[in-house]
Amino acid sequence: MEANNAGADDALMLDLRDVVAETNAAHVFVVRGGTLMTSYVVACPDGITRATVLELCRANQIPHRESDLMLNDIYTADELFCTGTMGELAAVTNVDGRTIGSGEVGPMTRRLTWLFSERTSTEGVLVV
Repeated sequence: MEANNAGADDALMLDLRDVVAETNAAHVFVVRGGTLMTSYVVACPDGITRATVLELCRANQIPHRESDLMLNDIYTADELFCTGTMGELAAVTNVDGRTIGSGEVGPMTRRLTWLFSERTSTEGVLVV
């Protein structure tokens, strides 16, 4: 309800410890100092797109880790993006009226978006 009242596209969801769990529709990734970070999947289910991004990091030697993310980690990120089945990777440039990083889509987000699209464009297509 807070996100709707604020006119936001999505809402950050916190777990019972006030740790960022996910948004109401996607997993959250923070980039700081060239390292990609995402929350543990404690209060939310693991996602296929999230797992694919982590796999792409391993395959391309991109520094990454899972950790508890606090709201301050979000507000002070160099880059921020969300992942989900329908939206794939979506850059986030503003949270709670605060500009994230430069306010533009960052280089790590662009690189992972490209790697993700390369991966998914070469995989099979299911017709139902």
